[in-house]
Amino acid sequence: MMPQILSIQHLKLHDCNASLVHQFRDLTSLRSLVIEKVSDLSYFSGAFPANNPLLTSLAIKSCPRLLSPPQELGSLTALKSLTIRWCKVLSSLPLSLQSLNALESLEIGDCHGLMSLPEGGTSGLTNLRSLSIENCNNLTSLSMDFQYLTCLQSLTIMYCPGIIMLPQGVENLSALRSLTILSCPQLMCLPGELQNLRELHSLEIRSCPGLEVLPEWIGNLVSLRSLAISDLPNIRLLPEGMKCLTALQHLSIQDCPRLIERCQEQSGEDWPKIAHIPYKHIGSPEQSNPSGAGSSSSN
Repeated sequence: MMPQILSIQHLKLHDCNASLVHQFRDLTSLRSLVIEKVSDLSYFSGAFPANNPLLTSLAIKSCPRLLSPPQELGSLTALKSLTIRWCKVLSSLPLSLQSLNALESLEIGDCHGLMSLPEGGTSGLTNLRSLSIENCNNLTSLSMDFQYLTCLQSLTIMYCPGIIMLPQGVENLSALRSLTILSCPQLMCLPGELQNLRELHSLEIRSCPGLEVLPEWIGNLVSLRSLAISDLPNIRLLPEGMKCLTALQHLSIQDCPRLIERCQEQSGEDWPKIAHIPYKHIGSPEQSNPSGAGSSSSN
């Protein structure tokens, strides 16, 4: 390999053969690395890319034969962003993930062979700000304990049909500002520990038909500014705690037939619970209100 190549800092390997990836295994100067559409990559050779101590960003995408990320992932002590997407047979994440003390963003998506996350796999992720887990069809357990994620600000769980409950330790997400749960049909309830998230500003729950109730403790989310719920057909009414959400500015309720009827302006039984909220959209998506319309509700 040419000397000038050995000092390269940014590398993107796209739509190539695995043999080319392996040729870069002696690189140690990388700061960012993208490996994408390498259809025959099933493993990483040697210590690469973990032998790049200055690496801050790693993205592995569309590698359909990849069985596992680099096992020495924990050696990347400077890594701030890790993305793994569209690796359909990837079946596990290394336990060394918990050693990524500098990691701020972790995104895992479209990895249908993944059935669980490593237990105790967050103990060292004390700087993680954003965690997104999306479209992992066979993921049945978020077994990683959330108790160490005290800096986490954004948590997104989307299109994971096997998820039944949120993991333990959610009450320790003291910095969490945004929580999105979308298309988790087997999710049966929201854990009571969520009421301790006093910094939560945005809560979005969509397409979770297993949910049958919005808990009364929702009124304890004193910083909540935006609440969006849709396609929750079994939710029958809003809790009295909605009256306590004095910081709530935006409320959206869509595709929830029972709730929409109860939240009609003036006439609905739940209207007194939400009348204080300045911006409301109650109805189907196509019945959107004009932006900045003040206190309003679709009929």
